[in-house]
Amino acid sequence: MDPGKPAAAAARGPHLAGVGRALLVLATATAFLPEAQSSCPRDNSRVRDISRMHQSNYGREGFSHITVAGALAHGMKEVEVWLQTFGPGKRTPIHRHSCEEVFVVLKGKGTLLLGSSSLRNPGQPQEIPVFQNSTFTIPVNDPHQIWNSDEHEDLQVLVTISRPPIKIFIYDDWSMPHTAAKLKFPYYWDEDCLPAPKDEL
Repeated sequence: MDPGKPAAAAARGPHLAGVGRALLVLATATAFLPEAQSSCPRDNSRVRDISRMHQSNYGREGFSHITVAGALAHGMKEVEVWLQTFGPGKRTPIHRHSCEEVFVVLKGKGTLLLGSSSLRNPGQPQEIPVFQNSTFTIPVNDPHQIWNSDEHEDLQVLVTISRPPIKIFIYDDWSMPHTAAKLKFPYYWDEDCLPAPKDEL
């Protein structure tokens, strides 16, 4: 034993040296592992190829969503732009949100179902036909649903919303009271980038 070292330190010495070597080997090995892909695809490129952007149906058959320019993935502050495609007969949930929303129909035709925010519940919705090259807006907080009412062709829309990331209230049906609508936040395409808030006790 080295007379200059206390007995406890001498006892730890060989063990700690072994741990140090193990950490060095582990650090060296992990340096060569492939980097894990983030489930939140962030891209601040000035020009992006839409055909190479992340696309998903988020568990909804016959639906496709691409966030073309988003708050979480691309750093947008005031607006967000989506490209969405609905197969024949497919529709969004009945929902509302406290932001402005603008649609441009790129392909196909369908129906906008628009309820009221001034009644106790959305009530019987207006059924408004939409078609290729048409554009329409959704009033803030008005319950609505986009429906591809065509039996043969996809409905494809470019959507712009304000105040991202979006907070959506979902209704079971048109008679559900506004106060009973369920908040979905973060919404499906934001879940990978924005963890769900934890309940505080």
